Amino acid sequence: MTTDTFEGRWRQMRGELRSWWGRISDSDFEKIAGKKDRLIGMLQEKYGYTREAAQQEMERRFREYDEPRRPSGATTRQGKAAEEDKSATSAAQSMSGVGERIGSLAETIREKAPHEGAVGTAATTVAEKLDVAGSYLQKKDMNLVLSDLSGMIRRYPVPSLLIGLGIGYLLARSTRR
Repeated sequence: MTTDTFEGRWRQMRGELRSWWGRISDSDFEKIAGKKDRLIGMLQEKYGYTREAAQQEMERRFREYDEPRRPSGATTRQGKAAEEDKSATSAAQSMSGVGERIGSLAETIREKAPHEGAVGTAATTVAEKLDVAGSYLQKKDMNLVLSDLSGMIRRYPVPSLLIGLGIGYLLARSTRR
């Protein structure tokens, strides 16, 4: 993506950028103002990337962003491949449904939570993060979600292991009853 193209698409991509890089605030996005170099600098600052790593991360994300928009040249598959496509479509629909439910939960939090004080601030922050997560799940292909998840596990192996153990423990307890 050229610099001019990047600047031109900046506004329409901002929601997607928020879901990719949650540590970058709205005011940071205003400072970036569609400039690639500023985005790379902000990734270095917020995530501790080297310049090269920040550039690679940015390019990878923008390739992923452009992939669903490119025309497909794939040929029709038969048999088992068709079944895999149906499974992937079903999983994508399920993810989209979960994303919609998360989005409605964010709206409920906004409606029912107090609007002032520390609780109001926390509720607003939670609602914003739920909106980002909901839109992410609605828009992303299952393979991209799995790719993002494996990247997070590689980046943060110990917390990922602890979360996995916690989920396993909770599942075991719930099935015992």
